[in-house]
Amino acid sequence: MISKYFLWTSVLIVNILLFSSCLGSSDNIEYPTDPQIYSLSLSSRADTASLLPGVAFTIDQVNGKIFNKKPLPYKFHVDSVKLSITSNPNNYYTFAAVEIGLFKPDSDKDSMYYWRESDSIAIPRLRKIKTTAADGKTQKEYDFQLNIHQADPYIISWQKIEGNYIAGAVESQKTVAFDNKFFTYYRSGGEIKAVYVPISEATNKEKWVSINNIPNTLTLSSLIATENTLYAMDATTGNVYRSSNGSSWEITPTQTDYEVVALYGELPFTTPGNILVVVNHQGELKFGQANTDFSNITPMNRIPDNLPVKDFSAIKVESGISYATKFIFLSGGTTNNNIQNNDIWVLQQDNGIIKHIVSNRPEDGTIKGSSLFFYDNQPYLVSSSSGKNILMYSENWGLHWIKSGENQSFPSNFTVRTNASVITDTNHYIWIFGGISSTNTQIVDIWRGRLNKFILN
Repeated sequence: MISKYFLWTSVLIVNILLFSSCLGSSDNIEYPTDPQIYSLSLSSRADTASLLPGVAFTIDQVNGKIFNKKPLPYKFHVDSVKLSITSNPNNYYTFAAVEIGLFKPDSDKDSMYYWRESDSIAIPRLRKIKTTAADGKTQKEYDFQLNIHQADPYIISWQKIEGNYIAGAVESQKTVAFDNKFFTYYRSGGEIKAVYVPISEATNKEKWVSINNIPNTLTLSSLIATENTLYAMDATTGNVYRSSNGSSWEITPTQTDYEVVALYGELPFTTPGNILVVVNHQGELKFGQANTDFSNITPMNRIPDNLPVKDFSAIKVESGISYATKFIFLSGGTTNNNIQNNDIWVLQQDNGIIKHIVSNRPEDGTIKGSSLFFYDNQPYLVSSSSGKNILMYSENWGLHWIKSGENQSFPSNFTVRTNASVITDTNHYIWIFGGISSTNTQIVDIWRGRLNKFILN
């Protein structure tokens, strides 16, 4: 079947030649020989979410392929689309012809036919596009592929890492990521010990290395990591320990005027290394900003009475697309008066003071013993509800929280826990280390999970 598009082009060419002949012109018209497709777009009335117009197609001129690198959402489907194809924009003449190849369900060959712009295309069957340049001779063929997620990209697939990476009894523990390694510090038999492993080797229990001579007065729950330094509170004083390698620790020269009560983490919006802390300033608990070695602490505004200062979970949150979206989140823990914190706090520095809000969250999520982490450009929380662990996340930077669906539930053999260490890595894995069971015993295991969309990509 030859389209009107092709016939009218042919007629136009013949008429121009006849017209030139009648005038006695000796000029020869040279038609473009470029058959390449320069852009392609799709649209469909059935696409009620208007996803197709936003699809960016890659046109591989060397290998003759047209495809979308970013797949359309799982279960996306339309039967027919309108196709828009653009030739070289520098040429006055467009293609002499465009042929479409549709896959035949009952054959291993494609059905080719001439296309005109008003045609609807059965997009699930579209396999090839063949163009003929305006010269009527030069042709190019492209394989076409519309990529659609074939599995739910928002399922988190979980794996338990086999093998015990800590030897002996464990009374308390915390794991941090530092210097491309996981460091697990734990109290056993009245001593604080540690093991570490390169993140890339963490699934191999034989690669974990023991560290000795860790100060026994480290408060494990206070451990925080910056790019270059680990910090932890001293259990008996208002002093702070620091380490540049995870194994050697020293007391920082904390100013005696300001007893440090809590370590929240590295402050966004400031020079890297500045730490947000809580200090006792003239009998009041205030936010403070400490430099790298804690030789200088600047008191700030007073903290809210119900803000947690012990045994909390904290993360630094920075958006990759918004400069102003930089926060520290807190959950769980207890206040200075040993009152349980049942809120999620969002802290942000603004002109030398720390502003704060309390998040709205689902009623069935327990904040006690919860663990924060940042994943897929969103804050997440490991919480518990009805005797099992659940995930919650926020789509608006902590203002409101949503309970994850069944596609992000934990496996049936995942032991219910609180106070777990949850860390994400550059390969989009979520790591969960240990925690405390419902019978108040320490769990020594490792779980690793990842969203399907990162596996598919």
